[in-house]
Amino acid sequence: MATIEYLLQASHAVLGEFLVVIEAERLSLSGIDVDALHAITAQKSALATRLAELDKQLDAALLTQGHPAGRPGVELWLGALPAAPGQSARTTWNSILERAATAKQANEINGKLIAARLQQNQQALGVLLNEGGDSTTYGADGQRNSSAGRRNLGSA
Repeated sequence: MATIEYLLQASHAVLGEFLVVIEAERLSLSGIDVDALHAITAQKSALATRLAELDKQLDAALLTQGHPAGRPGVELWLGALPAAPGQSARTTWNSILERAATAKQANEINGKLIAARLQQNQQALGVLLNEGGDSTTYGADGQRNSSAGRRNLGSA
């Protein structure tokens, strides 16, 4: 089983990669390289899976040392370390917390970009389907039907 310190260092490194991928995703969503979005999404998913695996391993390592899982366990473990030798682990942990907060915020921004793109696409389809104008389509009851062909394409 890997040590807690090793798992923290590995999580720190993977979070760094995750932040790079989130930035690439934002650039792609902003229109710089939309074709790369599929590959970026796959890479982001793989990194998220790796982070989840590291979290599971970290929880197991904490439990074997008598600490609870998750953040409370890490903080108890860090508190039990001697001041000087534990400084590196504390620095890594604080950086993990900062990176995780940054990743969450960046991911939320990307979600907003996706929602905006979806809305633009729905509006463009609406124009193409003549949703906003007078339609010459009539329903079975003989009444003018201005929403012919309208579909909800989802929401974010």
